[in-house]
This record gives sequence, C-alpha cells and structure tokens, in this order.
Amino acid sequence: MNASNSTSVSKETLVSESGFTLLEILIAITILALISLAVVSITENAAITKERTTEVNQNNLQIETAMNRFEWDLSQVYSPLYFSTLLSMNNAPIGTNPPNNAGDSAVVPPVNPNPAGNMGPLAQQYFEQLVQRFERNEHFMGVSKEGFPVPRFYAPEKSVFEFFTSSNRRKVENQKQSHFAWVRYALAEQTQTEEEEKNTNMPKALKSFVRYFSADDPYSEKRINIDDADRVKGAVLLRNVEKLEFQFWDFQRRKWETSLRNIQNGESIVRGVKVLITWYDSFGTQRTASRIFRTHWPMVTPQDQTTAPPVAQAGAQGGAPTGGLQSGVPNGF
Repeated sequence: MNASNSTSVSKETLVSESGFTLLEILIAITILALISLAVVSITENAAITKERTTEVNQNNLQIETAMNRFEWDLSQVYSPLYFSTLLSMNNAPIGTNPPNNAGDSAVVPPVNPNPAGNMGPLAQQYFEQLVQRFERNEHFMGVSKEGFPVPRFYAPEKSVFEFFTSSNRRKVENQKQSHFAWVRYALAEQTQTEEEEKNTNMPKALKSFVRYFSADDPYSEKRINIDDADRVKGAVLLRNVEKLEFQFWDFQRRKWETSLRNIQNGESIVRGVKVLITWYDSFGTQRTASRIFRTHWPMVTPQDQTTAPPVAQAGAQGGAPTGGLQSGVPNGF
C-alpha cells in the first residue's frame, strides 16, 4: 500500500516539474523579438520624424526671419517726402535769417518763419547752400521744404535694394551711432558646406541673401562700401539662394516695376515693395516665396510730387494721413 502511494506521488511530481517544451520557448522568444522590433521601429520612426520636423521648421524659420528682418527695416523707412514735398525756392519756409548753427553738419530749418513777409537774403543763401549740399551726393537727392534731407532709394539691379531707415537700436549705451542707418539687401557669394556639397539635388552656383548695415555716418555722401568691415556689418539671412528680385509699385500705371528709374519720382519715394526669392532648403528642395510690403501704410499716404501745389501742406507731421493720393492708391495700396 505504501509502495503504491509512493509511486503515485513521484509520477505526479515528475509531471508537475516537466516545464515548457522547446517549441513553446521558441514561440515565446519569437513573440518577444517581434514586440521588441516593433518598439524599436516605432521609437526610431518617432526620432526620424522629430528630426525631419525640426529641420523643416528650421528651413521655414530662416525664410520667415529674412522676410521679417526686411519688413522691420522697411516699416521704418525714412523720407520727409512721406509727409512733405521737395524744397524749391517757391515753397521754402519764409523767414528773415538762417539758424545760428547753419554751418553745423546737422540740418536744422530756419526758425520763426513769417508767412506774411519775404525771404531775406541770408535765409535764401542758406537754403540754396542746403539744396546744393544734399542734391550733389550719392545718398541724398535734395531737401524737403522744411529743410530735411531727402534720401535716395537705390536699386541698380533687380537683386539689390538700399534705403534709409530709422530702425537702428543701439546695443551699447552712449555708442556713437545714429538711430538712422543705411541698409542694403543683396546677394553675396557663399562657400558651400560639406553637407551641401554632398547633396546632389542642390546646384553649386548658389548665393546668400545678405543684409548690409551702416549707422556710423548716415549722412555720408558716398554709398556704403560692403567691403568696409569696420563701418558696414553684413549678416546672412538665407543661404543657397538661386534668385532674388525686388519689385516696386508704380501707383500711376498700377503695375510692378523692377527698376526705380521706370517710376516717376521712384528714387525719391517708394510706396510698395514686392520681394520674390527662390532658394534651396537643407533637403535640396527648390522653394519660392513672394511677399508684398508697404511703407508707413495706413498711417500716412504720400503726396503726389507731380501734382502737389507750390506750397504743399505738410499734412502728416503728427502721423495723420494726407489726402493727396486717395484717388491714386489702387486696391491693396
């Protein structure tokens, strides 16, 4: 009796301790491997997607930064013709004497004008010298009827645009810089990086979109020299640019022009600028962008220099819009 019980117990014990078979272990290992592979694949895909999304965002950020930088400068473009008219001896302020500091470099209009009187010989001589000074240089084309210098917009070719802006902000206190500055947007030669050279989808003869900036001597008679690193600072806004084009709005003919000289008084006042740019992103994909910028709109509407009366009203001295061009401003401008 005892032997039989002993044999029965031992058999049950052997059966309970038999464990998994080899086939079961192989199936479990296979399932575990598939789960691990799926987890690794999902993690890798997530990392690749993150890197690609980050790179796409960086590409988009570069063009947005370039456009916003241009908009910042153009939104604060300076010209007294946005509020006044060019000076001639017919519309000069009437007074008897020039200012006490007529020989200084700063331009200050005569004080205490007397509309009921006639211009004295000293005041007339002052204004004549003022006109001669600013109409015979590369940066300025004359003065307004209040005696303020009128900057000259400069666009010798489609991919170059230079103008006078008040957007400068001094980074160091008491730094010898004006809040006025000359800025030039143009293309410059670039050296490709190793990654760009390996990218077969990217052409080799590409350039960089550069912002040149000079605020040390804004009333200089000579144009800024982009090779003068001490006075002119250059910042690359966008790399691998294939084409850059600036277009300017001709409000009389209601069309875009690529040359300021094709627009009447185009070098003295600009009403709208369109920027067209073609570039290659870091993936080697060709991309294009087009954006329109306005100057001072809707705060002020420039007066028509061709139809303004001899003694034009300053109109927008306090930032209020003038009414001289309401009939000449097309939809959207």
